[in-house]
Amino acid sequence: MNMKMRKFIIFIIFIIVITVITPGVFAQSVLPLTVAPARQEITVNPGESSAVNVRFYNFSEAPVSGIVRIADFIVDNSQGTPRIIEDINQVSPRFSAQTWLTIPYDDQITIAPNDKVTLQAKINVPVDAHPGGRYVAVYFEPSGNIPQAVGGKQEAGTGVSTRIASLVYIKVAGPTTEKALISRFFTPGFFEYGPIKVETQILNRSDYHIRPHGVITMSNVFGAPVDQTNLREENIFPDVVRNYENSLGKKWMLGKYKLNFTASYGEKGQVLEAFTYVWVFPWRVALAVILTIIILILIISNLYKNIVVKETSLEEEVKKEQVEIEKLKTQLRKKG
Repeated sequence: MNMKMRKFIIFIIFIIVITVITPGVFAQSVLPLTVAPARQEITVNPGESSAVNVRFYNFSEAPVSGIVRIADFIVDNSQGTPRIIEDINQVSPRFSAQTWLTIPYDDQITIAPNDKVTLQAKINVPVDAHPGGRYVAVYFEPSGNIPQAVGGKQEAGTGVSTRIASLVYIKVAGPTTEKALISRFFTPGFFEYGPIKVETQILNRSDYHIRPHGVITMSNVFGAPVDQTNLREENIFPDVVRNYENSLGKKWMLGKYKLNFTASYGEKGQVLEAFTYVWVFPWRVALAVILTIIILILIISNLYKNIVVKETSLEEEVKKEQVEIEKLKTQLRKKG
């Protein structure tokens, strides 16, 4: 066996080993836990006490140890992804409730194999609590090696790194501000083909998160509806912008269209409205059609010249000859 063949065999063995071993290694990084409920909403009065229950499940064949903690979370991106903030000084006091919740466990707990741990987080609302939304996460963070899940479900809650969290939306009852703005409702002014892509941004300036119910309608120049699509229903947290992308219409469209957006939000049924216009014209196809028509006109014109004009000229020549013949006949009669 020459040296090249040996190197080739060693390379094949290396690839096989990597293929077999790597999935097992990467599988260890999958968190074999789930939490229920992943999200829950509760309304409380200032000075009132309440509680929420959270259950952490271990679907592995080995115990999982870690810490359970309470922290505020914020949503500071247009995709709606929550971010846990452990430092209370980094969260606006307007939306913080980290200090309101207590749990009966010490920091360290262990979840037995194929078992669960249920805990109750007590909520003590201060008497002077400002009405509006407070957002807290009760999360479990494993310590040490994480075993592999055996069957069952994977992470069902909101995972942050190797954490698994139950998000608690607390609404302090009382008079609150409900205000949202359409910060962007945009589509390019011209499309060659459909469908038409529309970008919508909604900014929430309320004291609590909102969940707008909206619809975008496309109508033609005569005001007749052409297409309609619903805005996906998602939470928009206070002082956060949410992005939406929608498509309307079919590929083949022609003319000027109006896009109208209407949405409602909040307990009082506040309304958001916006509209824009767009032109759709398949200019390449139109250019091809025009060129085809021009070519047909030239062909027909050429055929006309070659056929009709020639026939006309022949008829005129025949008439001239007939006139000449008649003249000759007249002259012959005179001579006779």
